[in-house]
Amino acid sequence: MRRVVFFVAAVFVSWWASAQPAELHYAIDAAGSELGWELPATLHTVHGKAPELSGTVDAVLKDNGEWSIQAHVVVKAAAMVTGNASRDRNMREKVLETDRYPEIVFEARRVRADLSRLRPGERVTAEAEGDLTVHGKPASIRVPVDVLIQADGVILEGTFPLSWKQYGLHDPSFGVVTVRDPLKVHFRLRAVAVPR
Repeated sequence: MRRVVFFVAAVFVSWWASAQPAELHYAIDAAGSELGWELPATLHTVHGKAPELSGTVDAVLKDNGEWSIQAHVVVKAAAMVTGNASRDRNMREKVLETDRYPEIVFEARRVRADLSRLRPGERVTAEAEGDLTVHGKPASIRVPVDVLIQADGVILEGTFPLSWKQYGLHDPSFGVVTVRDPLKVHFRLRAVAVPR
């Protein structure tokens, strides 16, 4: 009887291990995502948003049982808006120079998290470490991310401070409004599962 129980258990464990996907691939759904920022200023806080973004998240289960995760997020800089046409033109033409630098890119090199809970219905707190390239200049950042695993994808949420001065940007102060460093970036990205 022990042999039968052992055999059944071994078959179940083998089936369970093979049923777990060794690779997970996601594409960011721009329509279901939000990315914005708050820039403190003397008279008020400037609120901006980036409606045009794209990207991928790839998770690969390594032989040692650990997950390797990479993420690539691209924002179309010229599409960012603050609700003020003159300020937006200044942001595009003088601050970000979007004709020369059309994209803002985050490339995650490493993700720290308890990835053993990487399954639907679970929430995972992670830290993504990588390079954020703005105005053609990459800078290393660490971003805290709350991850909600869903059956057909993931929700990635977080907030982090970002110094615009470290990118050598033209001071975005506008008229009598003087802005301060850093700005606060907030995001809620929906990434849907895609075949590879």
